[in-house]
Amino acid sequence: MTRISLCALVSFVGLVVLGGCNPGSRYEPSGNPILDMRNPDLVTRDRVEAVESAWAEVESGVRMRERTRQAMKNLAWSSATAPVLRYTALDLLMSDTSESGDADSARMARLMLPTETDREASRIILHHAIRARWEGLVPAIVRSYARVTPGFPDEERMERKALEALVPGEPIESVIFGVFLDPLSGASAQEERSILRVAERTRDDAWGLLSRLDPDRSMRRRLVESAGSFGEMGSGARLAIEDLRVCAEDFGVIPDRAMELAWLRQLRRSEDPDEAAKNRVWWSEAKAAVGSLSSEQKRGLELRHLEAIRFASIHRPEWFGMGRSGLMGVLSDRLEGRLVYKRDADKGEGPRRERLSDWETGMDWADVLTVLVIDDAVRAEAVIDRIDTQTALDRKDRSTEYGGVIDLDGEDRFRAVLFRPRQRDRVSDTRFVASDDMIRFSDRALAHYHFHVNERNNNKYAGPSAADLLYVGTSGRTSVVFTSIKEEELNVDVYQPDGVVIDLGVIIRP
Repeated sequence: MTRISLCALVSFVGLVVLGGCNPGSRYEPSGNPILDMRNPDLVTRDRVEAVESAWAEVESGVRMRERTRQAMKNLAWSSATAPVLRYTALDLLMSDTSESGDADSARMARLMLPTETDREASRIILHHAIRARWEGLVPAIVRSYARVTPGFPDEERMERKALEALVPGEPIESVIFGVFLDPLSGASAQEERSILRVAERTRDDAWGLLSRLDPDRSMRRRLVESAGSFGEMGSGARLAIEDLRVCAEDFGVIPDRAMELAWLRQLRRSEDPDEAAKNRVWWSEAKAAVGSLSSEQKRGLELRHLEAIRFASIHRPEWFGMGRSGLMGVLSDRLEGRLVYKRDADKGEGPRRERLSDWETGMDWADVLTVLVIDDAVRAEAVIDRIDTQTALDRKDRSTEYGGVIDLDGEDRFRAVLFRPRQRDRVSDTRFVASDDMIRFSDRALAHYHFHVNERNNNKYAGPSAADLLYVGTSGRTSVVFTSIKEEELNVDVYQPDGVVIDLGVIIRP
């Protein structure tokens, strides 16, 4: 039997064992390994020994395998378990070479990997996936690989090594695209039924990973164009390929992120009949607007730009007809003289850049146009009225930040639609989490927004936080943050997925 050395695990976690112990505990092991491994009052080293003893009894035929595995799985699943105890239980479970144990471990690994954030836990699973040749784990490995992990370059990730070992001789991009086309490969019928929208999530993650490995989009264009050569596709894959091809043909846009792929799917295939009808009209208008743009204006186009372009083609024709330098001049004139409140740099960051001059060469025509339209929107009387009401609600609620969507009503007037976070998304009074309802509502949105108003004078937090910038980088949405500066003043910052932040100055609440 091949399994990871416990010494290596102990070495990896270092002092975690000591940190997980209760030196003053008066509890002694009972001698029953199952009871002892479950007992949180025991010191961690005694619980580790209990896990090892229980497993040794399983292998010698003294203890029931299924019951012992279940007790160990409870420890392995929980992120609250002391790390070395969790790693030990996980390693022993994954090393089970019995027919039933191997199958159960593979199922467990398939469920754990997509959401497992502990790198050592993932490493243990991936080590055993390679050893046991769990080829059915490939989609789960792709989902794990899709998660950005700072400090771990893509080419050095354990997930990549596992994919190369399980699908030898195949280019990594083709393996990932294969998961995009067949996201349920390796899953049982029962698992397919029990995991909500697993196919869509896996396909979206595979696409997001491909985007990371293909920054200039050339490889994805080739894969989409040649999708038919990958063999028979299911209906989900056919629709996804069709959506990507139509988006490329109509707008010249290839979405980059997993959330953008979901956004495109919603735009093209909303399950709400009324929304689907509105989306079709919107798509037609956006297509006509993009079709009349010059090559300079089309440079760097993304989904997030389309609503501003559609709106400007109808309501701001003077902007629509300008080149990039002309738009930069209009925006520069607007912002001149406006007071800028720079957010204090978060830990590990350099000085914040929030002036238009800081990003002179970092914005395409569509970026500048979008900022101009958003500046109009946040200064519209109807939006300021709603923001005033929502700010008061946010300030009273100390459990979360509030936020929502800036879009147009049926009469082409700007509005700010509030989405109060659900209970499960209320992390703290300094964090906003966009709900699924808000994401689904924002098919045709101009921007997402949220507030920093927990204090009346919040100027040192004026602008997006590191978490806010991570959200736009993941979602692909242009976003706005309103920060309380004085009793009736809110500072406004617009920020993009590429890290551009522009301070639009202050609006006065009524």
